[in-house]
Amino acid sequence: MTQLELRFAGVLDEVRRGIELVCSEIGVKVSDSGMEVELIRSSTNSDLIVEYDGVQAMISYASPHHLYRAIGLLAEAMKTGERFELSEQPQFDTVGFMLDCSRNAVPTVGSVKELLRRMAVMGMNMVMLYTEDTYAVEKEPYFGYMRGRYSSEELKELDTYAASLGIEMVPCIQTLAHLDTFLKWESASRLRDSQDVLLVGNDATYEFIDRLVSEASRTFRSRRIHIGMDEAGNLGRGRSLDLNGYKEPAALMDAHLAKVAEIVESYGLQPMIWSDMYFRNASATHDYYDTEVSFDARDAARVPSGTQLVYWDYYHYEQKVYESMISKHRQLGTTPLFAGGIWTWLGMCTHYERTFKCTNAALQACKQEGVREVFATAWGDNGAENNLWTVLPGLQLFAEHAYAKQWDEAKYRSRTALCTGIPYEDFATIERLDDVPGLLTKQRDISNTSKYLLWQDVLLGLFDKHIEGLDVSTHYRNLKERYTELAANGPQAKRIFEVPARISAVLSSKADLGIRLKKLYDAGNRPALETMARTELPTLLLQIDELRIAHRQQWMSTNKPFGWEVLDLRYGGLTARIKTAKDRIEDFLSEKIAHIEELEEERLFFDDREHSGTQTDYYTTYHLIASPNKVT
Repeated sequence: MTQLELRFAGVLDEVRRGIELVCSEIGVKVSDSGMEVELIRSSTNSDLIVEYDGVQAMISYASPHHLYRAIGLLAEAMKTGERFELSEQPQFDTVGFMLDCSRNAVPTVGSVKELLRRMAVMGMNMVMLYTEDTYAVEKEPYFGYMRGRYSSEELKELDTYAASLGIEMVPCIQTLAHLDTFLKWESASRLRDSQDVLLVGNDATYEFIDRLVSEASRTFRSRRIHIGMDEAGNLGRGRSLDLNGYKEPAALMDAHLAKVAEIVESYGLQPMIWSDMYFRNASATHDYYDTEVSFDARDAARVPSGTQLVYWDYYHYEQKVYESMISKHRQLGTTPLFAGGIWTWLGMCTHYERTFKCTNAALQACKQEGVREVFATAWGDNGAENNLWTVLPGLQLFAEHAYAKQWDEAKYRSRTALCTGIPYEDFATIERLDDVPGLLTKQRDISNTSKYLLWQDVLLGLFDKHIEGLDVSTHYRNLKERYTELAANGPQAKRIFEVPARISAVLSSKADLGIRLKKLYDAGNRPALETMARTELPTLLLQIDELRIAHRQQWMSTNKPFGWEVLDLRYGGLTARIKTAKDRIEDFLSEKIAHIEELEEERLFFDDREHSGTQTDYYTTYHLIASPNKVT
């Protein structure tokens, strides 16, 4: 196919570099001999327009990020060779992405730059790197120590790069809770209330927060800052209780937020915070999504002037839930920003179906209710086992909603192929790692099967009851073949599908191994046990090592090395336990031991379904999956 060559007329200096980066990302050559594209900067609220008359093209845009999206639209439409006129109506002022850089995986500067280019082609204009302690702070050597923290120079470089693509990089920090990886150090004891919450009302705490905010102020162009304040359930219940006695959490929260807002404003910054603590403190059940909660003018007065509230919700399928929550936020004085979720945090793969159901309902509600700023989140809970690049279809979903009153699935699919280089249909196969036929959660969604089947112990079989009677081996054997085919489609496909192929290879052998092992033991089938010990388990060990190496290569090509050691420990524990299983079987066969006690135990469900009648659920915590004994 002939490479598309374009020559841009009417280029403003502010978009020159961005045009070069976006064109390079989608394989378009900028050349003086290329087809002329006239650029017209229009009024702020105007539509994005792309036209081609068979000889030259025209793009009318209001903001740089609209232009970069338009270049992608032009490149895609030009493939037909026919004349066209395209028009889109931007639905939001801000459409962004918050990338979790605090659950062990800290993406490299190169990875973030690639992500920014892809976001620009999609038409997104805001990014936050969610950094709890993964950025350097003067006079705090233990803040982000051995965690892959970003230096101020790295963040300035990324901020400049983002600005060249029309993307606002908003600093995103924590100033109350979610600081356990820093507060564990003895040097931070002066700041510690409980394991993950700062000691509020403490002069040293506010001196510390001042340094955090000062760092952000001199690093980023944006005059906005996300200061967290969410999920502080232990506020006032640790050292604060010993030092000051009991105080209402809501009062502590209000006083602390007022002080932090004062610090933020002293640097000329506008704060935004997660809104959940207002809802939890007002709820009799401490529930963020309590339908009985309402607020009045006194509650609204508790929110410091100029503070933006961020309503986060990754869970609901009904548009009316989001509409109701937006309305409740307005009772607190302003229209919130909305944060949705790309379901990346369950383990080894991204769940697209649930992402779509929640996001479609949420963003339609945002359009209807006049919410002007939205962004996606992608969390890396419990060790960031998942692959960063599988977020791309979720980002595309947010982007397509942002330019249409009604989301168009056909257009979404074609845009995904252009902006990511991989068809959506291929991406969609990834969640099949967890989509074992016959296993559904109580919400009628798929579980995170691949995570708990990978890490569970073959001798203990904590999840064996969950897959009894299901042909999991064939499921994963078929997936291995499919992912191997997809991984062969080029370097980008390989970085997406090679690890799923390796996981599937391991699970085709391991998923039901514990069930088969116990059946052989109970039946006294010594020849089959010998085959398992001498052939099957050694083969499985080789497959696991191949997976570990592929997973490590994926990690190192995307993230800083810090944090990988946690997954090395998991793989090391897995292989050690399989070696122990081999030894235990051989000791039994040689009559060194009379019984394998682990196999004598009855297998129970991990959950309480026999009493509650529920189906399977999500199991995301490694130490609970790996052993019923104390791991931490």
